[in-house]
Amino acid sequence: MKLTLSSADILVFFIFYFCLTFLGFLPLILKRINTKSEDLEFIFAGRKLTLPFFVASLVATWYGNILGIGEFVYRYGLVAWFCFGIVYYISAFFYALLITKKVHLSNASTIAEQISRKFGTNAGIFSAIVQLIISFPAVYVLMVATFINLLTGINLFLSLLIGTFLSFIYIGFGGFKSNILTNTFQFFIMYLGFGIFLYFSLNSIHFDLGFLANLPPTHKKFFGNVSWQFIFSWFFISLQTFVDPSFYQRCVSAKSTRTARNGILLSIAFWLLFDFMTITIGLISRATLPNIEPLFAYPYLLEIIVPSAWKGFVLVSMLATIISTMDSYIFLSAFIIGNDILGKISKFKEHKLSTRTKFGLIISAVFSTALAFFIPSAIDLIYKTSSIAVPALFYPLLLSFSKKELLTNSQVTFLIASSSILTLLFLLCKEFACGRLLPYLLNQLLYFEPMVFGFLWSTILFVIMIILNKKAKIFTTTIQA
Repeated sequence: MKLTLSSADILVFFIFYFCLTFLGFLPLILKRINTKSEDLEFIFAGRKLTLPFFVASLVATWYGNILGIGEFVYRYGLVAWFCFGIVYYISAFFYALLITKKVHLSNASTIAEQISRKFGTNAGIFSAIVQLIISFPAVYVLMVATFINLLTGINLFLSLLIGTFLSFIYIGFGGFKSNILTNTFQFFIMYLGFGIFLYFSLNSIHFDLGFLANLPPTHKKFFGNVSWQFIFSWFFISLQTFVDPSFYQRCVSAKSTRTARNGILLSIAFWLLFDFMTITIGLISRATLPNIEPLFAYPYLLEIIVPSAWKGFVLVSMLATIISTMDSYIFLSAFIIGNDILGKISKFKEHKLSTRTKFGLIISAVFSTALAFFIPSAIDLIYKTSSIAVPALFYPLLLSFSKKELLTNSQVTFLIASSSILTLLFLLCKEFACGRLLPYLLNQLLYFEPMVFGFLWSTILFVIMIILNKKAKIFTTTIQA
């Protein structure tokens, strides 16, 4: 598909990208940073993030999978609100109440560093590698490339390269301050644009809810026709909130604990509003255009119902939603590489953290582009990467904030490594239908979703280790007595 654009639409794109680039380079233009605090400014914006910027940045960052939302709503219907909305609201709410203060007061720069300080270097290195799996912005690189393809007709690979370069260049110069400023600008653009898109969508059906009759029956059911495991898996995927570096970095960068907690709670309200708009538009697309490629549910509807100039603005709002997340995660993954991986290599230790992070930007761009090229589905990328990472990091991160010594350093390292590796192997077996090659009992496990299997393994292992440690402690106490 290639969208038709008028000169007015193209002008809107040029204005948007000019403003975005200007804001991205603004911190560099106004740079007045003491060399001693350069790393703090580049990575955490001086830890002075106020409530409006916190909310705008977090909302824009956490809501980047716009084409994936359209794809999901088109395929499954109203259940998208549960999978992409409600479960995330719940997880974010508990994150705000339970660990926001601990994260803000922590001296650790990243989740991997937090785990490393509690459970040793090996656990930290494994955590960094696993966290990179959910930090590489391959999903968002794919969606930006898809937009370039829609607008120009350029093939996917070249679109990936162009999108990666254009979106990442200013982050390398301005760091987190650039990320915050561009996120805030994109926050306003995405809400205005989707408000306009919702108006034209409702206008196309004459504001009549009768369009629901054109939807498949399962699309109108809250849980659709997907399996309980699929539903359960998205609940576990939402727990990514607890191990997501964008939440962690913004809580560390916030001006105060109160700013971080209230910022997350306010963000939930904004996500709720945006979800209402996107899901309503997706359902209208499914009802009026029943035979299109699901990934293009929004662009196809846009092409038909939105007039010139307004079309450019709505497309820009979609692009802003994606780029805001992509910029954040390219920076976060680069920071993890610079702090937790290159920082452990003697050759790079002499470099400043900001310099190592810039090296990480190059590495992240290459890996993200490769992942997007080989797994060209937004839903699959999120589902598969989260299935590997979340079960491996969930318990170790929570334990790292506890004063109790429930697990030993080696046990935590084994928990992280085994959970991620076994879930990856499980996912590959399921993907390539290896069931016939496995013994009967192992073959039965393939009926589970990867995320369910991952959490099942990590939870059982976690409980067994705690029980063994308690028994060992009792035994030692008895011998000493």
